[in-house]
Amino acid sequence: MVHYRYSGFDGAGHSVAGTIEAPAEKAALDLLADGGIIPSEIELDPNRRAPVASDAPGQRRTGRRGRIPMTARVLFVRELATFLQADIPLLEALGVIHEQETNAHLRAILGDIHHRVQGGESFSSALGRYPKVFSPLLVSMARVGETGGMLGGVMDQMANWMEHEEEVRGEIRGALAYPAIIVALGILTVIILTTAVLPRIAGIFTDSGTGLPLLTRALMAFSGFMGQWWWLVLLGAASLGGLGFWWLRRPAGRSFWDRFSLRLPLVGSLARHASIARFARASAALLANGVPLLEALRVVRGLLGNQVMTATIDDTIERVTRGQSLARSLAASPWFPPAVIHLLAVGERTGRLGDMFERIARTFERQTRGRIKVLLDILSPLLIVFLAVMVGIIALAILLPIMQMNQLMR
Repeated sequence: MVHYRYSGFDGAGHSVAGTIEAPAEKAALDLLADGGIIPSEIELDPNRRAPVASDAPGQRRTGRRGRIPMTARVLFVRELATFLQADIPLLEALGVIHEQETNAHLRAILGDIHHRVQGGESFSSALGRYPKVFSPLLVSMARVGETGGMLGGVMDQMANWMEHEEEVRGEIRGALAYPAIIVALGILTVIILTTAVLPRIAGIFTDSGTGLPLLTRALMAFSGFMGQWWWLVLLGAASLGGLGFWWLRRPAGRSFWDRFSLRLPLVGSLARHASIARFARASAALLANGVPLLEALRVVRGLLGNQVMTATIDDTIERVTRGQSLARSLAASPWFPPAVIHLLAVGERTGRLGDMFERIARTFERQTRGRIKVLLDILSPLLIVFLAVMVGIIALAILLPIMQMNQLMR
């Protein structure tokens, strides 16, 4: 049994607060409801919490073993939803999934979550201890499912959402495979021509005393420099890359890049559409499960992956808190198109805001996929043209001395 602290109102509307003992949060809520108390807040009593795994093995290892693949996280949520919808108790489901998990890092985390839930901690609270593994949306939806007694259905919704996200990522990775092969073959061709073919051709003409054309001499100089100082070039490139990565991890650098990326042609539009689609999809899921609008906005703000869009939602939360409508609040931002504002305004007037978020999510997800396909369709021919130009310049540098020798022999 675990002790919970609560605050709320009794049947007469008076404020009440206290502690209650129950095996889980849902049981505590049921006991309060039976006593005529409507809780506004409930949490584990930190002074009387049941002992749990103090070493938190998964938490300790989060930084040392790298990231858990998204596919493993999706599989965990899907399996949990399947077990719960088959009326298997949460503790038993967590135990089975933990035992069969093959990813060592996730297995340690699931073991800790299982131990904490067994000790009386809520499932959502245990998930929330691993913010780098489980998103705020998943934690919030788990809390909603526990409170409403529909954890299985909520986890099924989250599994569908996560599978959709992973499907989109898989499509992008698959579409990028062909351009990556083209780039690799092009770079290999350029290296062979500049390090093996060009020096031999140039050496023949140098030995004969024939002057080399300017283009050939320039490429020879470049080839010689790279042959002697390649390590310095790699070191410089690695240093610049590391410095750029460090700067982008700083608040100022991340803010600059997020704002700059939103203004780029094609790419900026894609980033905006992806953020709006994620915002709408998560909001629709939360509102459909009875989460208040302000709480839903606070959860969704951490899912957008762009500080500019996150700042927009923060401003929206502030405006909505002051009593302004959601549509008018978002209209103050340049990043949300008029169509989105109009649909949200209609949803607020008709009381169907969740349905409008769902419609916006479907529309922008479809548009995001279309824009990704267009970008990738453009990328492949551009890479082919660029590499063809590079190989053509090198071939010209090889052919010019031969043509010059033919003219001298005539």
